[in-house]
Amino acid sequence: MGRVTGLWVYQTLGQRPDPDVVAARAQQHGYTWLTAQATEGETVLDREWLRGMRHATRARNMRLAVHGFVGRPHPKPVAEARAMAKAIDVAEADFAIVNAEIQYENAAGPVSRQFVDAYRDLKPTFLTYFSSFGRPKFHAGLDFGAWAAGGFRGMPQAYENLNAEHLKPRLCVEDWARIFKRAQLRPTLGCFAEHGKPHLPVARLVQSVRDVPVLPFNVFRHGTATNAEFAALAAVD
Repeated sequence: MGRVTGLWVYQTLGQRPDPDVVAARAQQHGYTWLTAQATEGETVLDREWLRGMRHATRARNMRLAVHGFVGRPHPKPVAEARAMAKAIDVAEADFAIVNAEIQYENAAGPVSRQFVDAYRDLKPTFLTYFSSFGRPKFHAGLDFGAWAAGGFRGMPQAYENLNAEHLKPRLCVEDWARIFKRAQLRPTLGCFAEHGKPHLPVARLVQSVRDVPVLPFNVFRHGTATNAEFAALAAVD
C-alpha cells in the first residue's frame, strides 16, 4: 500500500463535488480515506452532502473523516466543539480533524484548552487530529500542547509549496514531534498554488515524502491536486 493515503475534500470552495465521483477517483489512486469539510466555526454545513460522502466511502470500504476550520472570525471554542461533535454524528465519521490557525493563535485567553475540554466532554475517546501550522516553533501564541494533552494526534501542514526553506515535511515532522507522538503524526502535503507560489515540481513533491520514512501522508486538496501529482504520489511506498 502507498504512503499517501488521505485526501481533503471541501464543500464551500467552488462547486460542491459529487461524493461518488470524488470517492471513485480517490480510490483509483490508492487512497484509503477522505476527509469531508463538515463545519465552519460553530456551523455544521450541508448535512445531506455529508451523508452522501459517508455512503460513497462506505460503498468503497474507505474511511471517512470530518474536518472544520475553527476561529473565524473569532474563536467560540465551546460552540465550535459542539458543532464538530454534531458533525461526527451526522456523517457517522470514523475520525475527525480540527483545523485551528491564526485566530486561535492571536486570541486572548486559553481558547485551545477551552475547545479541547468542551470537545472531550462530548467525545472523550474519539480519534481526532489537530491540523495547524507546519512549524510550531514559529507560532508560540498557539497552544499546541493543549491539543496534545487532550489526546489529539498531530497533522502538520507541511506546505513546502508555500515556503521551501521552512515547511519541508521533514522539518515539520521534527518540530511537531517535540509535542506530539511522532509515530502518530500524519503530515499534509500542499498540492495547490497560492499567493503567487506554484505547485511544487512533482519530483520534489515525491522526494519530500521519501525524506520522511514510514509515516503516512495526506493531500490538500481535491480540486487543486493534479492528475500528475496523484499518479506520482500513488507510487510512493
